[in-house]
Amino acid sequence: MENWFKDWFSSEEYLNVYKHRDDEDATKLLELILKKTNLTKQNSVLDAACGAGRHSIYLASKGFNVFGFDLSKTLLSKAKEYAKQRSVKNDFVCADLRNICFRKKFDLIINLFTSFGYFKNDEENFKFINTAYSLLNQNGFYVLDYFNKNYLLANLTAENEKLIDGRIIIERRKVVNDRIIKEIQIKNGLEEQHFIESVRLYSKIEIEREFKKIGFIPVSAFGNYDGTNYDEQNSSRLILFFKK
Repeated sequence: MENWFKDWFSSEEYLNVYKHRDDEDATKLLELILKKTNLTKQNSVLDAACGAGRHSIYLASKGFNVFGFDLSKTLLSKAKEYAKQRSVKNDFVCADLRNICFRKKFDLIINLFTSFGYFKNDEENFKFINTAYSLLNQNGFYVLDYFNKNYLLANLTAENEKLIDGRIIIERRKVVNDRIIKEIQIKNGLEEQHFIESVRLYSKIEIEREFKKIGFIPVSAFGNYDGTNYDEQNSSRLILFFKK
């Protein structure tokens, strides 16, 4: 289960399960980020754990110089396909968050849609944050989009079932040792597949403490993609802006 993300994000089924996370979601969040960071089209952006590239592609379509990386070759292949369909130029490479080495520097680093907390310990989970600090230009921004721990615990749905493109998808959730564990069962005719997600539950205080140790300055916190201020109990998301 330790390397659950390698199997799950390489699966063709991943994008089916998360079809509800659409371009509208991405656009709202990115417009919030652009508004709060005041970036210009001369600025460069790094999309960390970019997945199928919906955030990268949107920013590239706006004229930004965007570089994205992900561990999943399956998702990167989709990202390149989508970029071609949109006629935008994007640079996508395969890389692990824990082992990044770029010569280029950036004005904004985005880490969106809960692509944080996957690894077994704090050292691994915050390793990229250390790297990111060195990759940012002075006064550059780091934006983390993560779930809100308190809201998730209070509103946890133990099990749900949905039908997508003829597939029955059953999701079961539980909290074990401060991690949210989700078991995903996918039935497609006679075929059945099983996957796991396991993400560390960090509070806002814990995240900000680690970022500050590295040298980041917390700038603002929002509780959803509409830009509502973060509320510890009622916000569904935790969207944190940091500055170098």
